[in-house]
Amino acid sequence: MMRPRFHLIAPAGSCRTFLEQLGVGTIAGLVARVRASLGDNYDVSADEVLLLADEDEEHGGRQDDQRRAADIEGALADSSVAGIVALRGGAWFTRILPRIDFRVLDHRTMPVAVFGFSELTTLVNIVAAHRNGIGFHDLGPAFLGYGMRRFAAQRAKDGLYEGMSPKDWMLANLQAEFDRFFRRCISRLEGRESIALHARLDRGSLPEQFTATFVGGNLTVLSTLVGSRFEQAIAPEGRWLMIEDYNDKPERFDRFLSHFTLAGYWERCAGVLLGDFHHQMRDLRTTMLEMLEYHLPKQSPLPILATREVGHVWPMTPLPLHQAAAVTRTGEGDYELLWPPRSTSPIASRD
Repeated sequence: MMRPRFHLIAPAGSCRTFLEQLGVGTIAGLVARVRASLGDNYDVSADEVLLLADEDEEHGGRQDDQRRAADIEGALADSSVAGIVALRGGAWFTRILPRIDFRVLDHRTMPVAVFGFSELTTLVNIVAAHRNGIGFHDLGPAFLGYGMRRFAAQRAKDGLYEGMSPKDWMLANLQAEFDRFFRRCISRLEGRESIALHARLDRGSLPEQFTATFVGGNLTVLSTLVGSRFEQAIAPEGRWLMIEDYNDKPERFDRFLSHFTLAGYWERCAGVLLGDFHHQMRDLRTTMLEMLEYHLPKQSPLPILATREVGHVWPMTPLPLHQAAAVTRTGEGDYELLWPPRSTSPIASRD
């Protein structure tokens, strides 16, 4: 009997540097490492050429659009593929969406889960919106290097990790975190581990307990779906819109918020989940909250929950999209999002 399979993709950037950080050297070594993390019940596949492909900014960015699209479409069509993991974000992916025939999902005999964020925001939302798809806004394992190094740099000021540079601390802990990421992927798919995300109410009011469904992701990339043939994947009616981003100027973030304002999203969504926004080591949470006040309807009590657990950060809490989550007040202004709701399976909790 064929074992369920995890397929590794990196359609938005090369994994060469990450292979060196992880100490595996080759794609074969990477696949072996993932297979060891997942255990004997799962197989692993990857297109070596695509995982190592370099970009060329002066000549259209990438020269392999059709191959990248075919790789993803093939994984979506194959019912033996239980999970698709985007190893990293990057660029040059959104333009290949029209080349992927997402109708192949209609014929699957088992659901497929996609794990990704950043440039892969579009893919995660589109798959999550399908009845045979599950989407997790979750960090790409190749992002661990950046996230863990930044985490260590923030804490080095407090005297932590004395004697180790942020880079050395990251390298010393990277392999264990990489293995933990993949073990958690299968634990969540198999219903053995729930997801708990913590947030604080920064605008409006909320009941002590309610159910919420989320769409969204990286603000820059998410805005490309507005007005497109794929917009239904982020339709805001009755849902919470999650946004996060990093390493860009506030005026650019305001421009993307304006896109949602002009499209009437704030009048139609149930609330906003504000994830992490930062530029290098500068925290932009207050800036984004103030900016949102200019965009949200003045007479609207639209609530904003803010969290530092979602975004280009480590550690990061995955956010299931198009899935019903239980939200409970745990203190004055503090809330916990739990998925799946107790006594509910991952598939049964979809919106």
